Amino acid sequence: MTKRESLSEKKILRKFLTNRRSELSVIYESKNNAHIHLQPLIQNIKNEIIGTYINFRNELDTKKLNQYLIKQNINIALPIIDFENQEMNFFKYDDNTELVKNKYCILEPKYQEQIIFPKKILIPLLGYSLNGQRLGYGGGYYDKYFAKHGERVQKIGLGFTFQEVKDLPTEKHDVRLDWILSEKHLYKVR
Repeated sequence: MTKRESLSEKKILRKFLTNRRSELSVIYESKNNAHIHLQPLIQNIKNEIIGTYINFRNELDTKKLNQYLIKQNINIALPIIDFENQEMNFFKYDDNTELVKNKYCILEPKYQEQIIFPKKILIPLLGYSLNGQRLGYGGGYYDKYFAKHGERVQKIGLGFTFQEVKDLPTEKHDVRLDWILSEKHLYKVR
């Protein structure tokens, strides 16, 4: 498959999966137990930071998950997109952190000075396959982040079970997931 065909296929899949998520997310959200299914990955965490995010546009709701992590005394960090440099970095988040909307209307911490490097990162998904391929929104921010810092990071895709796609078109720069976390289960990518 040529790069142009792959990009065209990704564009079609993004539209389909965005529409599907708009239709089904409310039904599946009522069964969201992702915070419970995450427990095996956080059982023995001490002085480690987990990168997470604030859900957006019918994504699996991260509010309960983020609050669960905070109640377990696990430090969490949220991404901030630097649009000028086209990169993303993580910054500390707790109940007192002021959030602001970026140009995509995604909530992120008001700028902080100290960049944090989480060892585990929860990644929003439009689609995923059980072999660890992921489809995001196309900005490439997570792929760029993992190209720089990914070797020592556990990548955990977060999405609904209905977002699973048998096979996704990939490009060389696409980074595979280590785990998939949904409203129903935690799955180790093989």
